[in-house]
Amino acid sequence: MYLDSSIIVKLVVREPDSEFYADLVDGQALVGTSELAIAECRSALLRKRSHGDIAPGTCEQAWKRLQLLWSAGGGLRLHPVTRVVLLDATDITERCAAAIGVRTLDAIHLASCQLSKSYPLITNDRTMRRAAETLGIPLGAEPRQG
Repeated sequence: MYLDSSIIVKLVVREPDSEFYADLVDGQALVGTSELAIAECRSALLRKRSHGDIAPGTCEQAWKRLQLLWSAGGGLRLHPVTRVVLLDATDITERCAAAIGVRTLDAIHLASCQLSKSYPLITNDRTMRRAAETLGIPLGAEPRQG
């Protein structure tokens, strides 16, 4: 299983679909993401804090929980961002360019997922999901829209 950064944040900050994703991840032996998630998750938390969506203390508690998730034995394996990943991300961007405008960081996540074979990809990002379908990357479930 591969988690997009936005899903990882949902595991430590209460959002409407947090419980759905926590249940999805619960009990999974192999859960991974890109090292890129470290910076993306911190940025997302700080953005939530600056917009008043979470209190400063909640932001720092969530950041500490995230650090525990990707520490040794924390349950979330970080895949390194290597030259091979970046070249694969470039290829993904080119392959999807005609139909889908894949952003650079999303392409890196897609490449990391594909190279590590950490399936399914768990994301709620529409563009990433469309790109994953184009690339043949298995996708995980999404919460039902009601």
